[in-house]
Amino acid sequence: MTGAAAQPRRDPFYDPLAPEVIAAPHVAYRRLREHQRVYWHEQLDSWVLTGYAECREVLGDTSSFGSDFRRVGEDIPDAQLSVQTLDPPAHGAIRHLLVSALHARSHTEVTGTAARLAATRMAGLRNAGRPVDLVGEFARPLALRTMCDFLGVTAPDGPWFEEMSNAIVRSMDAGLDPSRAAPGNKARAELSRMVAEWLETAGPGGFLGATRSARERNPGVPMAVLANSLRAVLHAGYESVSRLLGNALARLVAEPGLPARAAAEERLDALVDELLRLEGPVQADARVCVAERELAGRRIRRGEVLVLMLGAADRDPEVFPEPDSIDLTRRRGVHLAFGRGAHACLGKGLATMQLRAVLEQLIEAELEFAPAGPAEYERTATLRGLRTLPVLVRRPGSDATAPSGT
Repeated sequence: MTGAAAQPRRDPFYDPLAPEVIAAPHVAYRRLREHQRVYWHEQLDSWVLTGYAECREVLGDTSSFGSDFRRVGEDIPDAQLSVQTLDPPAHGAIRHLLVSALHARSHTEVTGTAARLAATRMAGLRNAGRPVDLVGEFARPLALRTMCDFLGVTAPDGPWFEEMSNAIVRSMDAGLDPSRAAPGNKARAELSRMVAEWLETAGPGGFLGATRSARERNPGVPMAVLANSLRAVLHAGYESVSRLLGNALARLVAEPGLPARAAAEERLDALVDELLRLEGPVQADARVCVAERELAGRRIRRGEVLVLMLGAADRDPEVFPEPDSIDLTRRRGVHLAFGRGAHACLGKGLATMQLRAVLEQLIEAELEFAPAGPAEYERTATLRGLRTLPVLVRRPGSDATAPSGT
């Protein structure tokens, strides 16, 4: 979450890093939305938006609300200039380049790879014969392997990459804890250097090779911005997807029959969409006001920061009746899990594909999960995800761990 921490005291309605909020943020979101949908949060020195209509309006209006804080005179480190932080028109060139590279990859090939990797990981769970951690043993390694295969590179050193990746995630909450900012910027720079080296040697088969070819046809995109943007693609493809998978699996631990029921009703895509809405990891996105506007009766002045609580917007009862429940008949594609407008998530297709592949493999393997200990969430507010999710793997209707070798 962006915005300087003006006061150390806790906000009475929303204290993002409080243990009870980390464990169950949607309770706090609902309380805040019922109090004020556009709320001035002194600790964040920002407006906090919890309503769907307000979040969607800001996401779609790049003339009044920007991702590039340089538009209001802020000094932004070079390591942060990427497709995520540039605004139109500069944003258009790098986004077009990346989209053209995405289209160069075979959708069928990428889907098949995601399914194969999910099946391999699922077989490992089925044959473990012991309690397993669905985060450390499944979601994290699956997301990293799938992402690196998509990029066309060998996966980086695990512990080092985890350290860099976690530093970036923690820095997203620098508005709450300023000590997280510098390690995050250092990690961004290091990963951008790694990606720039990959880009020089990438073969023609992966996304990096396709991106290099696209830049040769459109050399106007600065190489540093391209490297930063590819680093953002790598990081989002790993952190956002692994956290999405972990969050979704936690929901399936609580409601184990959902995949089979959705398949029986031919509503698997509806289940995927509802899991994205309810368990999407991106809880917040930031914008800065570049032209004074009124929003929900509140005057937003130039230079003021807005924190869009996408996780809250996706449970707004004005748009989603019974918002905390999975409804397989709900209209699909309305949620904001991938954002909207110019900065909508580039990797939404890959993320959706991986989640669907995991659900398909669960159904095919006829497996369910039961708790084997308490789940633990990372102490991060902007990107929500589990640190551990210990479970027993079992056949539907069984109370025992699935026997080894079945």
